[in-house]
Amino acid sequence: MSRTYLIASCWLLLGLAATLVISLPGATAKEWESQEQNVIVVLPEGGSPWEWLAFNSAWGKLSIVKGAKRELTTLKNGKPATGEGALMHLAVKKAPEGLTMDSLAADQGVRDFLLKRFTGTNGSVETEALTMLADGKDGHPAIILRTEGKASNLKGNKVKCEGILLATLARGQLVMMRLYAFPTEFDSEGLSVDINFMEGNCLELITAKVAKKAPAKKAESKDAQGKDGKGAEEDEGEDELIEFRAHRWKMIRDKKIKAIEITEDEKLDYLMFKSGESDQMGSYAFYIYGPANTQYIDGVKAPPPDLLKWISTSWWNHFTNTHPKGELATWKWPKKPATKGAKTFLTLPYMEEEKNRVVVFKKDKKRPVEVGSKEMIKKFGFVAKVKDNKIGKRGK
Repeated sequence: MSRTYLIASCWLLLGLAATLVISLPGATAKEWESQEQNVIVVLPEGGSPWEWLAFNSAWGKLSIVKGAKRELTTLKNGKPATGEGALMHLAVKKAPEGLTMDSLAADQGVRDFLLKRFTGTNGSVETEALTMLADGKDGHPAIILRTEGKASNLKGNKVKCEGILLATLARGQLVMMRLYAFPTEFDSEGLSVDINFMEGNCLELITAKVAKKAPAKKAESKDAQGKDGKGAEEDEGEDELIEFRAHRWKMIRDKKIKAIEITEDEKLDYLMFKSGESDQMGSYAFYIYGPANTQYIDGVKAPPPDLLKWISTSWWNHFTNTHPKGELATWKWPKKPATKGAKTFLTLPYMEEEKNRVVVFKKDKKRPVEVGSKEMIKKFGFVAKVKDNKIGKRGK
């Protein structure tokens, strides 16, 4: 499967931290909005495009209201396709009585909507709770079902198939988007990438909640005023949960970490998160990038970026030319998160503790003009090699 490499870079004075791996497909286009069905659906683009399907009378029995497919004619190796492609069906119907978000994943009707195509050849079903877009913001509860097995592809051939179902409840309705991919062995055409992208980024509820009247404002009490009588003292803030739904990962920004707005030009470079601050003692900057590993330029698949070079030799050339003099240091990498039992794929060094600081080049020591990636990892320690580069279930 094509993957996207997530790069986290962090400088504190002259230290650097880097690198991880996650899924990320390309841009989106072709939007369908239905006020009647209370949904917005978006189709991916790039390579062979997705196309909306004409309404099929057989859909009515399954409450399917919209469908699309991506059908290949020629494979990346130049051979004609034999049914390789992908399917999407969206079903909206009245929710069965007693069905709740807690029972949704186990409901036989919900599971059958995904599994019927496999005709008994599917393997185990994985379930996952997540949130999806509704009312113009993220946070509405949903579930994901995933499976794979043998199923009929777009030409009716029994082949390997990957199946995904996104399901949720809203305003008395059961909404389900099922996705099937019939990929080649190594998915050179990005079919699995497409449906993994679509599960988290291509379905939105127009509205999930009934609007409520805003409560009447209460008069501010004297206790809420500051010492100067002009209002409360400045709030210290709180930790913020940030979700990157298209990539299927999330992070918590500590209240002490200041987030910086990302410009449009920086977004073009796949910058996903930026923070930084400075005082009289020094400064830090922290960036997270998510460049797509599978990209098409003028319809031609581009080679994947050489990320190891990007975060090692290329970084060195830029950094040492920009900062030719001075001490250069890094920090020891922790073996596990500070919070016991925490599930995380990114753990930063404890930079507040001086004992973890490692000086690589003293201020008067001559630095090499060029360095290799192995030197950056093993000799200097500026780049940490991850022990497990598979993120999430089934290594996505």
